[in-house]
Amino acid sequence: MKTQKIQLSILSGAIILALQSQTVLAQGNKIETITVTSQKRIERLIEVPISVTNISELELSQRGIKQLRDVQDLAPNLQMSQGSDFNASIMIRGVGANSRNIGFDSRVGVYIDGVYLGQSPAINQGLVDLERVEVLRGPQGTLFGKNAIAGAINLISKKPSQALDGKVSLNVGNFGTRELSAQLNLPLGEETSANVFVNQFEQQGHVYNALTDEHVGGKDGVAARINVVSTLSERLDLSFSADTTNQDRLALGGVSLTGPLGGHPSQGAFGDVLNGTASDKYTSFQDRDMDENKSIWGGSLTLDYSFDNDFSFKSITAYRDTQIEIGIDADYSSLGLVETEYDDHYQQTSQEFQLISPQQDGFDYIVGLYLFSLDSSTTRDAFGGAHVGYFGDPRISAFQQVIASSGDIKTSSYALFGNANWQLSQALKLGVGLRYSHEEKSVDWNIDGSNSGFFNIATGDVEDKRSDAALSPSVNLNYAINDNSQAYARVSTGFKSGGYNLDFVTSELLSEGVEFNEESVVSYEIGYKTEMLDNRLRLNSSIFIANYDDYQVNQYVNLGGGRTALSITNAAKVTTQGLELELAYQATDDFSIMGSLGLLDATFDKFDGAGAQGGSADGNYLPNAPELTASISGQYYVPLPSLSSTLLLRGDYNYSGEQFFNVQNDRDYPLPDGTTVDYGLGDSYSTVNARISLLSDNGFWEFSLWGKNLADSDHLTYSAREFLGAVIGSYAMPRSYGVEATFNF
Repeated sequence: MKTQKIQLSILSGAIILALQSQTVLAQGNKIETITVTSQKRIERLIEVPISVTNISELELSQRGIKQLRDVQDLAPNLQMSQGSDFNASIMIRGVGANSRNIGFDSRVGVYIDGVYLGQSPAINQGLVDLERVEVLRGPQGTLFGKNAIAGAINLISKKPSQALDGKVSLNVGNFGTRELSAQLNLPLGEETSANVFVNQFEQQGHVYNALTDEHVGGKDGVAARINVVSTLSERLDLSFSADTTNQDRLALGGVSLTGPLGGHPSQGAFGDVLNGTASDKYTSFQDRDMDENKSIWGGSLTLDYSFDNDFSFKSITAYRDTQIEIGIDADYSSLGLVETEYDDHYQQTSQEFQLISPQQDGFDYIVGLYLFSLDSSTTRDAFGGAHVGYFGDPRISAFQQVIASSGDIKTSSYALFGNANWQLSQALKLGVGLRYSHEEKSVDWNIDGSNSGFFNIATGDVEDKRSDAALSPSVNLNYAINDNSQAYARVSTGFKSGGYNLDFVTSELLSEGVEFNEESVVSYEIGYKTEMLDNRLRLNSSIFIANYDDYQVNQYVNLGGGRTALSITNAAKVTTQGLELELAYQATDDFSIMGSLGLLDATFDKFDGAGAQGGSADGNYLPNAPELTASISGQYYVPLPSLSSTLLLRGDYNYSGEQFFNVQNDRDYPLPDGTTVDYGLGDSYSTVNARISLLSDNGFWEFSLWGKNLADSDHLTYSAREFLGAVIGSYAMPRSYGVEATFNF
């Protein structure tokens, strides 16, 4: 391929070729060794005894991935919500759930350069200026400061260099897509350099609200990040990073498929008086759009010190601030019955210390101390009233506050963790990990639902304190069959603290108590990783089973008569089990194929009291846990000597099996006339993405044509019965396409 260097990296079982204006890679059409830092050391991916997917910067770029939620197609058994950031969720192996409630913590930890990012509003990060993303499946605690019971996603930023360079990218497309990003690498002396990245992105929503004449579900935000590294002495390195994200948009909660109380669209005041949305997946008739305003900022300071004996000590000090304000048309109709306003604020401080040993006589270890403090506050109000007049007619509104709640939770925790490895023989390595966690939460919260009438929202105060502690061990064996094949077995445990349900709870729920208990997991996993066919084929595989006790369930429960309530309870037992495969094949210097497969069986083994009437969910599937996910991609380079450039052709096919969206495993919602609307069950679906790029041989420019969801799949991505009982659903974004240009200097 003339003067390009071929770099291959794997993510989600996918290989991508990276062209650089360098020399020809000596190993020809062999795949390149991939290294990860998922275990706090630089290791070959093939030698890491956990199920981990590595996503390179180039992979993110050539798939056109701009936000974290777009990563879900790149790793098996990974699901991410596609709607509002207010209740964003990540599911790994069927386990996750959102933390829209300040008293409910996430199960999947998202970290940037080792710093935990926090609750649901913070997790859908713009993927700005990253070196790679690592997706770790299964409990992670013996190597991470903040515990992650289901898995972790590591965002590793690019480190500045001593070169003065940068790039500018412009991306435009349909739905009013406009994105401008700029990156600059600055040397600031012989021992210090900085990297600055700015990104501005806007996109029109794909759902049209015919009542307000607005498009909802779009994007409109600005993100910036700075990273400074400095060698303070021969042994001491400093890294400082700071980032900010501001987003103000009309978000998408869902399209109303019935009227309030679950009524038929023709049922007057309790239906959709505008005959609306059940027949059109991308049109809504709501008297108010969902305003979502999000502000995130934070910074971290990392110090690395190397001792004379090759031990190293690391300190990570960080602060994160996340605030989200959101206004919702809670009846999801053209009737101004109820509107809700939320204002949630999270302020967290963390300190992590790590002592990392060198490898001596086949033995190495890491020990750490983690301190974490989080102040979470919320104000949640509901306003009731009536609107009359539509489509430009004068509207008379008379709203009064019918529910008011506010309060805070203060969380303080500490953890001691460690991980050690013994090389028992030339082929066999033993790894042992241990984590002790202690977490304390204090709550001061009140709610006044005395004017809620029919809905019987609670009135009262909650002042309480709880503490949880757990010891979580792990053990693994890694066997080197040969230099290019490894097999491993792993047993790991995890823990998630209890909390409080601080939302629009009913009087019955408040009297029963809004506190829920901690949960725990024991996970078993075996895996096999290999490189074959003269290092042209790479295979990563794992089989797993995880048993959860006292699994925390955050759900809407049906109270009857069209009413619903928000509930958090503990299911007695949950089991998730399955298989994951990731494959990468470098057929020639110019052509590669990659694929992934995820099989999953995630069920409630025992869950009494799953509904308001005390029903059972025994044997039901967990929400957002498709039994089958798969992907296959191909990439081909065509040299164009006459243009001093190369043409890149890439196609991606992704498949997801059907999945339920609620604990009850409902299948459609029946209307009085015998018809049904989408509810509870999402059908299987496929998506096709493609990209054609022209790359200059000197690396100065790149032009790309891109398309997403080219088959225009309109599959259901979310459904629920909301506060007033309306059935809502949201559907996949239709076909999108555009052009992107990048200039390097």
